[in-house]
Amino acid sequence: MVAGAVAVSLYALATRLFPGRVGGAYDPSSGYQLAEPLGYWNALGLLAAVAILLAAGFAAHGGRLLTRVLAAASLVVLLPTLYFTFSRGALAALVVGAIAQVAIDPRRARLLASGLLLGAPAALGVLQASRYHALTAPGDSLTAAQGEGRELTKVLIVLVLASAVLAIGLHLAERRLRLPARAGTALVAAIAVIAVVVAGGTLAAAGGPADVAERAADTFGESPSAGRGDLQRRLLSTSGNGRGDYWRVAWTMVGDEPLLGAGAGSFEAGWFRERPVAFHARDAHNLYLETLAELGPVGLLLLLGTLAIPLAALPFARRHPYAPAAAAAYVAYLLHAGVDWDWELPALTIPAILCAAVLLARGRPDEGPWLTGRRRGAVIALLAPIAAVALVAHAGNRAVAASIAATESGEPERGLAEAKRAVAWAPWSEEAWQLRGEAEVELGDNKAARRSLARALDRNPESWSAWFDLARASAGADRSSSLDRAMMLNPLSPEVDELRTEP
Repeated sequence: MVAGAVAVSLYALATRLFPGRVGGAYDPSSGYQLAEPLGYWNALGLLAAVAILLAAGFAAHGGRLLTRVLAAASLVVLLPTLYFTFSRGALAALVVGAIAQVAIDPRRARLLASGLLLGAPAALGVLQASRYHALTAPGDSLTAAQGEGRELTKVLIVLVLASAVLAIGLHLAERRLRLPARAGTALVAAIAVIAVVVAGGTLAAAGGPADVAERAADTFGESPSAGRGDLQRRLLSTSGNGRGDYWRVAWTMVGDEPLLGAGAGSFEAGWFRERPVAFHARDAHNLYLETLAELGPVGLLLLLGTLAIPLAALPFARRHPYAPAAAAAYVAYLLHAGVDWDWELPALTIPAILCAAVLLARGRPDEGPWLTGRRRGAVIALLAPIAAVALVAHAGNRAVAASIAATESGEPERGLAEAKRAVAWAPWSEEAWQLRGEAEVELGDNKAARRSLARALDRNPESWSAWFDLARASAGADRSSSLDRAMMLNPLSPEVDELRTEP
């Protein structure tokens, strides 16, 4: 996982350090937060944060010198990548994950000592990166960005070598020196005191906890300011970037359906009905609140119970050198899932599942193989139908994606063929029937389109877009009633207004 995250981060950093040469054309007016190759800066930031926690575990407790050297060097790649995403959620997840790692690790003094020493070059890399205006704010010329990118590349290479040397030195020193247990305890206590003093001083300088909390609450509903240099200040902003609106709509859904929820995938429809701005959102940017709104308390309890199982193995797993790092990475992922939607990305969720698997595997008593005899047969019998359902769903999803791509590229005949294939694989799917109806509208077969869209609405009568498509395929009173229903479900839709004005 660390190696994969480093590979992704190297490409991401290359797009910033070598603009115009890596990652496509240089756009000096863009948002300028590092996002590729995942496509979302918060996702890239969280991947880097998870890998930093794992690398810290390898650097502190690696059994081989090469492991510790590579882990230390990787920090110089991962931490600047996280910085260039300017992701506040990922940074917060890293901080909470690091605190959890120190709390869980029985050898926390060694973890702290190695973290402070081997993390220093990576921190220096971030400090140096923050001084390059063309790399941290949009608007500068390509020449300026390329020049600063070359300079920072040289700095990072030197820091990678410095990290490797420090890791070697630390490894050799640990083989020759044995500090008393009291020294480790004193180190942990000193760092804790320093952290408390710094946090208290920062709060006092900012006006006290009450004033800080009040200002944070006031600015949560605002968007971070845009413009030159603002990305640096973004890391200290308490703006929710629209999350206040998402969460408010989700809480409204909870109030409407407090026991059973509004149904899986229903947040999007709720957002269209209640949104204060004409901005599309499919998720509530909070896995737990969205689950409560859609599946009710039972769904939320099932989710929380499932996610908590690996943490229940911690009392036994923490004895393994790498288990605290896996637990910290898993905690960071769980925290971030409460403020964003990128838990849906396999590049983030698969590493989290693997970290959970490490905790479960290390938390088991060593009683020999578990999958023997009848147990193996029972597991296979359980997994076989699940695999079959997954394959059917995968085939249907591929057909849906192909239909969307064909219709958007101006090939409605192929779009219709792929939609029919999607219906064949997933006749229960509202989306498959709606895509079929949309392709039939494009081909001028309105009668067939109305039949297909009626099937889609049978499966989901709350889909404003299906009502909108039905209006396109209808005339007279049927068209007006369909438009009225679409407007009721999506009051801020400009598409409905435009269709009303057409003859």
